[in-house]
Amino acid sequence: MSKLYTNLAKVYHEIYQSLFNYDDEFSFYDTHLKANQVKSIVEIGCGTGNLAKRLVTASYDYIGIDLFQEMLDIAKENAPNVKFVQGDVRDFILSETSDCVLITGRSISYLTTNHDVFKGFDCINKSLKSNGILMFDAIDAARLFLNFKKENKNELLVSFGNNHYKRLSESKRNMETGWTWNWSSIYYKLDEENKYQEIGQDFSILRAFTKDEIQLFLSLSGFELLEVLPKKSYAWDDNFFIARKISQ
Repeated sequence: MSKLYTNLAKVYHEIYQSLFNYDDEFSFYDTHLKANQVKSIVEIGCGTGNLAKRLVTASYDYIGIDLFQEMLDIAKENAPNVKFVQGDVRDFILSETSDCVLITGRSISYLTTNHDVFKGFDCINKSLKSNGILMFDAIDAARLFLNFKKENKNELLVSFGNNHYKRLSESKRNMETGWTWNWSSIYYKLDEENKYQEIGQDFSILRAFTKDEIQLFLSLSGFELLEVLPKKSYAWDDNFFIARKISQ
């Protein structure tokens, strides 16, 4: 299981506020939520609440769900008086259905098997109102793997306030469960002597998707694909999918 969202939750919170422009992220989602007359939202993968506080300020009826309590602890400080629930996209249960489920931060990348994708989409379908909307971004497999070397290495330097971080990461192809790869990283923080000291390591298996794969998953899970759009994001090229629950 990824340590980035547990032991390194505070590091994640600080680093990713520099990697993502959350004002731009909110503006993107807000445009499409309004276009689909969405009033109530469940955000899957809400993380530390950076989008949550913007969505609530914009008067959406909001619930945030994340798998990791460490992330939610920060979210509750970051966005007080917002409803957050610990849960798994594959089996969460809510007392009321919503207009829209929004999967943010490319969290679908962690559903590495077809079984997991179907369980997630089935659970989401049950949580939506009739004709409810599902929106999510996914890393584009075609654009990623056409340029994927056997090993991709990256160094990242990020500052947040008085804290300075370095991340060394490596991606290796792993095609066992789809368009997947192993992503490992080492995190460092600059100390008072101006030297980077290791503060933690992380390992995850991530999955990208082709557009056709997503369309098939959605169709078999009771959704009609409405639109596919490119979406700017950090590191990898994304597609943004908008689908509607098909009323039974």
